[in-house]
Amino acid sequence: MKLLISCIVAFTHQTIFAQFTISGRITDAKNGDPLPFASVGLKGLNVGTQTNFDGVYTIKTKFLSDSIYVSTVNYKKKSKAIDKTATTQTIDFQMQAEAKSLDEVVVYSGENPAFKILRKLRENAEQNDRKRLTAFEYDSYSKMELDVDNISDKFKEKKVMKQIQGAIEKFEKIAGEDGKAVIPTFISETLSKFYFRETPNRKKEIVQKNNIKGVGVKEGSFISQLVGGNIFANYNFYDNYVPFLGKDIISPVGSNWKGTYTWYISDTTDVDGHVCYGMEFDPKNDKDLVFVGKAYIDTTSYALVQIDATIGKQANINFIDKIKISQELEKTEEGAWLPAKTRFLIDIAEISKNSAGMLLKMYISNKNFVINKPRDLSFYDLPVEVAEDSKEPDPNFWLNARHESLSAQDILAAKLIDTVRNVPIVKTYIEIAEIIASGYKRFGNKFAVGPYINLFALNSEEGLRTRFGFKTLAGFDKKWILKGWLGFGTKDLVFKYGGEVDYILSRRHWTVAGIKHSYDLERIGLTPELIGDNKIFYAFTRWGRFTGAYYRRESEIFLKTEPSKGLSFNIAFTTRNFDPLFNFQFRTKPELGPRSPSLDGYDDSFITVEARFAKNETFLMDGNERISLGSKRVPVVSIAYQQGFKGILGSNFNYQRITAKIYQSFRLGSFGRSDYTVQAGYIPSDLPAPLLFPHLGNQTFFYNRAAFNTMHFFEFVSDKFVSLNYNHNFEGLLFNRIPAIRQLKWRLIASANVLFGSQRQQNLDLMKEAIPVINPRHKDGKLLPRYNFSALDPNIPYIEVGYGIDNIFKIFRLQAFHRLTYLDHISPNGELPKSFALKASVHFSF
Repeated sequence: MKLLISCIVAFTHQTIFAQFTISGRITDAKNGDPLPFASVGLKGLNVGTQTNFDGVYTIKTKFLSDSIYVSTVNYKKKSKAIDKTATTQTIDFQMQAEAKSLDEVVVYSGENPAFKILRKLRENAEQNDRKRLTAFEYDSYSKMELDVDNISDKFKEKKVMKQIQGAIEKFEKIAGEDGKAVIPTFISETLSKFYFRETPNRKKEIVQKNNIKGVGVKEGSFISQLVGGNIFANYNFYDNYVPFLGKDIISPVGSNWKGTYTWYISDTTDVDGHVCYGMEFDPKNDKDLVFVGKAYIDTTSYALVQIDATIGKQANINFIDKIKISQELEKTEEGAWLPAKTRFLIDIAEISKNSAGMLLKMYISNKNFVINKPRDLSFYDLPVEVAEDSKEPDPNFWLNARHESLSAQDILAAKLIDTVRNVPIVKTYIEIAEIIASGYKRFGNKFAVGPYINLFALNSEEGLRTRFGFKTLAGFDKKWILKGWLGFGTKDLVFKYGGEVDYILSRRHWTVAGIKHSYDLERIGLTPELIGDNKIFYAFTRWGRFTGAYYRRESEIFLKTEPSKGLSFNIAFTTRNFDPLFNFQFRTKPELGPRSPSLDGYDDSFITVEARFAKNETFLMDGNERISLGSKRVPVVSIAYQQGFKGILGSNFNYQRITAKIYQSFRLGSFGRSDYTVQAGYIPSDLPAPLLFPHLGNQTFFYNRAAFNTMHFFEFVSDKFVSLNYNHNFEGLLFNRIPAIRQLKWRLIASANVLFGSQRQQNLDLMKEAIPVINPRHKDGKLLPRYNFSALDPNIPYIEVGYGIDNIFKIFRLQAFHRLTYLDHISPNGELPKSFALKASVHFSF
């Protein structure tokens, strides 16, 4: 009896004074992403908490209820039973997304109380924004993962999936009872130092160590730079727009917070020692480029402390089911707040019901902030540097260097990748994808063959044209680059060829010297230097009727360098000849009139000096090649001077040629994004028409942003000109507001091209009839019809306007153009112009 009484007393004492602990992790059931700021509570009791930035919660209580629940914005509320006999237990939740916006908030008197808080946030933004700091730097740890998700049962039946079925089952188990398995294909972790300077604006990231595992990933500095997160994911929500995937997402706490979003106060809570307002926001039009989510704003400083912002599949973004950005900020000693932790996720939609989707996830942790100690400007010359020993494996280093330990899923992911990347069919898929993306077939890390877009063409001069090329890669040599190609036409039976040797003198200031030589069939006004980087358009101009053709032999020696950030120079000496396949002649002594002797070709030797300024332009290194990520918000300016030398290597002319170009892309608020190109050129010398400025026409069905799309090839030639190409994409401004069309995610586009140009009379006289020269290329010794190199009237501009629809089926663009002037002008082929043209293009954009 005494023993029974003692047991009852002990049990009662334990029940009264017991401390129960419940902990767990709240994640998205579809992708496993942690859900910060989720509310967790015991049903029927006033006991609860919120998840931290990593989706983890802990509840300590003396009393238990029957169940625990979780609720968070845009997810279905969920409950689970509690084991009342356990003092410590782990209860994880996998939450199902709910395609529902926040409920409408009705304010019965006065204004919405959230508005006062948001106005205070904007008033104090200058004090709290990191832009007030002259400079800052910190240690950064980032972790990136690329997964396959949405794996259907039918997709599991594919051969490639059956070979990793055991691994899939392991991931299904670790995903949880309500979660879906995701299969990792790439995982990396990077330790780096990040540096920022405000005036002038400079960024730099030094990658100290990286640990990369991936299916089909080849060792190379390009991957090493991409896995560092601060260059690409350093988001600032105080700005009016948050750039992501080339889109400008309207910030919920930017200056247009009231016109774009609906706000209300949901709670007040402590976030790392800061008492904060919990503020939920929802877009007024979910088809716009906007977020939905929750923000925590400090009640004292009105600073943004944490934010969880999501873009759903309703937004006018292609191939995306969800974009999510979560950020936790830390206050510095100067009062400004810097991002301490950032997590972003891109959920890429599956192409068809029976395929799988992709997930890109990145986590970034920053600490050891140093502020207002800017480095010398030269320190920022290379925006990304990779330490020589960054890829050397060192497990002990990572044990101490990580800002947090790897999860069980991270460890399993690394093991699975080792298995998957050795599956033969996986290797084949990766190789095909790489060829499509780069245009080249790589053979190890030493050389590549291609590009495939130039392999074949069919035209009236060459018949079936074939071309094969190659280039060496960084594995061959880190300083020497060799390129070459060989082509042949079945009709003209002429071999064409080209070769180039480059040497990288400096990577820090990107200095490259080289020499190249080529012999090829070209067309007036459609040369690579005029078309620029539009390689697809250039390839298609080699199909069909090949008018204005000529053989060109060209040799060049050049030096390119970037002595300071954003400023680059290109110096080249070039010699080339012009050997036309049409009736071409120019007067060598125009003062004699029709009695002047003439030439049907020429040689040309000249020096070119070009300067280019692109403030804040960011580059990445891909082996021995440098890839530009563009220069945002500011114009890119280039100016070139060319001097021809008569008598040097048989050159026929002394001349001067000056060109200038300005390009800029900029945002027009909610009206979309515009870009313009202004070009001008002046030649004070007397030259035949092909050496002047042939304006780029477009007789193909394909749209070309840089061309006059209703102009014939080489229809107009000028010795002085100025032109404007203007394009505007309204994004979803119009179509997002039409109920029957908004689901299509079409985007309205508009453009205008204007050209002023003229020729001096001396240059017009050069091209008039003279004593004819019989070229052996002319059929049966007879002269072919002459082409008319027309000049523009200096008082009448060439004008065309266009409008159309972008994003048709997510990849097509259809644009109509109207030619407004020179409607009765005869083209070089004797054709009347078309006042209307319809152009199409295929491109992938988000």
